[in-house]
Amino acid sequence: MTSKQDVEIGRDAIGVVITAGDHNTVEAHVVTSVAPQTDPASVDIAKELAAIRQILATQSSEHANKIGRALDDADEEAVKHDEADKQELGGALDRALRLAKSASGFTEVAAKLMPHVRNTVAWLGERWAALLGYLA
Repeated sequence: MTSKQDVEIGRDAIGVVITAGDHNTVEAHVVTSVAPQTDPASVDIAKELAAIRQILATQSSEHANKIGRALDDADEEAVKHDEADKQELGGALDRALRLAKSASGFTEVAAKLMPHVRNTVAWLGERWAALLGYLA
């Protein structure tokens, strides 16, 4: 039995905003283009992650250590390349970008990150297109 406050999801809920309760305020950034233009086979995932790390390293953040650990986790999967767990790598990159976005000055680095995150999304698959939302 569900009340007005409950939400039930039968399967996947990717790229949606679901809110329960009264008097909520929601801010959502929707990425309308989910089809990356980069050929996934042409992406050097280790190179893209290195570029993302280098760009994020220029940003002053109280979460710098956590961002670094998340990128370490992504790198650990990337070295496996063909056997990489894309779920783990995508989740690690999601953590890094979520933490980085909370730092001041993120809008300046977002434009620099875009091509690298776009290529990474192409390699990960369209399921990870929501990562581009951090850069919007």
